Amino acid sequence: MALGVFAYTLFSVHDALVKAVILALPVVQILFVRSLVIVVICLVIGRKKLVLELIRSGNKPMLLLRAILTLAAWCMYYSAGRELQLAEMTTLYYFAPVLTIILAVIFLKEQLTLARVGASAIGFFGVLIACNPAGLTFGIPALMVLGAAFFWSVAMILMRTISKSESSMVLIFSLNLFYTLVMGLASIPFWTDMDPLQIAIVVATGIVGGTAQYVLVEAARLVPASVLGTVEYFALIWSFVFGFLFWGEQPAELVFLGAALVIAAGLVLAWSERRPRRQVVDAP
Repeated sequence: MALGVFAYTLFSVHDALVKAVILALPVVQILFVRSLVIVVICLVIGRKKLVLELIRSGNKPMLLLRAILTLAAWCMYYSAGRELQLAEMTTLYYFAPVLTIILAVIFLKEQLTLARVGASAIGFFGVLIACNPAGLTFGIPALMVLGAAFFWSVAMILMRTISKSESSMVLIFSLNLFYTLVMGLASIPFWTDMDPLQIAIVVATGIVGGTAQYVLVEAARLVPASVLGTVEYFALIWSFVFGFLFWGEQPAELVFLGAALVIAAGLVLAWSERRPRRQVVDAP
């Protein structure tokens, strides 16, 4: 769970970096450069062995489906970022943990414990409290973020399944290789010259995003998808912090109450999952 919190903290930093250049650069170009950086890092670390692992993988259809879903989620999410505040984007997006819990129970047969349901409910209620004072209106950008949340939830279920038989490096390399190929072609008509600062920011998104992906996959091996989905709520706090620091976005007072509920949800879940489960043994 600590790995999950760390991963989503990194994703929040990643989102803030993307928002810093989203008005100046096309989304496809940002995703292309970011993914290319991650692919290069993977090749430097894994070399020929990593490429052979991907070629020999029996999970290529699922890897491809996960890549398509996450790419659709990223494009929808960051396109909406042109019109929504960072806090608004993150708040709407955090419908995803609720969906993840539902899908994990249906497809992965994970146990639906009272603590997991309660933590999800507390966290989502905290999100709603933080959301309503922000004055959100449900237009096309908001619907795009909700669509991204759905795609991301399905991709999380796929990642949890694939991670049982594939290495973290294969999962990250295959995902970003697909991004690089598709976004590289898509960005050609929209390519915009970047100044040194923009190049540095986009490269940083690759380094931070790649690290976040690796940590998230490792976390997915250790905890159920339903638990990991609830941990996502912690990133909401960072979205308000970064929005205030870098764009002067002023959260409403009730946002602090919402953040407190989000933290409470994580603590409840951490305490519950740390308790040893009762084991059933045969009587002598």
